Amino acid sequence: MTRGSTMASAPELRGEDRADFDDVLHRALATTEMRTRLRRGVHTTALADWLRERVEASRPEIAANAAPEYARYLSARADAGGGSAATRPRRVPPVGRWVRARRRLLPALAVLAPLLASMAAVVFLLLGYVLEVADAASETAGALVRAGWTAAVIAVLTGAAALAGLLVTALRHRSLPRPGPDRAARASAVGQARETWQRALLERGMLPFLRARLAEREQARQGRRTDRRPQRPRIGYASPDYASPGYGGPERLSGDAPMPRADRHDAGA
Repeated sequence: MTRGSTMASAPELRGEDRADFDDVLHRALATTEMRTRLRRGVHTTALADWLRERVEASRPEIAANAAPEYARYLSARADAGGGSAATRPRRVPPVGRWVRARRRLLPALAVLAPLLASMAAVVFLLLGYVLEVADAASETAGALVRAGWTAAVIAVLTGAAALAGLLVTALRHRSLPRPGPDRAARASAVGQARETWQRALLERGMLPFLRARLAEREQARQGRRTDRRPQRPRIGYASPDYASPGYGGPERLSGDAPMPRADRHDAGA
């Protein structure tokens, strides 16, 4: 099977798995080999950023090297009920500070309101009836008695509401599905498939790609150094060809006419 057909048949990397892909990239850059090779350069941070850009541009090509493991991971995740966006639980959007404070305040009020109302009812009724015994025509005693019974009614209502809330919460938690042995086994299978895919992506996809890009960059730098190397000029002169038939001595080099050679007899005289 050729590389092109492998990439064509490879499942596309899903959006929820891009975080795992980036995590594999960080693990690859953190290996001893990559850290050593990055330290050889002058600008280590710039080189690492350049590698990340190359990886981002070639994400489908790198992911295709671990296509079989990724397909098994998707299959295991689908069997566990998390393979599609429809079955995957939706993420709850972040709530504001007031919403979080209100959620914490409501349970506290459910507990404190009946307690405080009961205490207020006891105090108001006790004071009201004591004042009625002391002074039958006292308006304050009547007001305290009415306030006490009102507080008692509030205590009963808030206590009933708190009890109903506890029952609803208990029934809701009881209706939630509990993870059984099969569900735990499927979750374990998904975790193992995910680790296998990440390991294959690291060893067969990410590290070979980073090595190739670093090798290409080093070759390009060496080529630029060779092109920028200055050529030394050759200073000197060409030696005369002493073996040529027309050589007549140093005077021929200067362009003058050859001097007549004296006869041996004239030289003897």
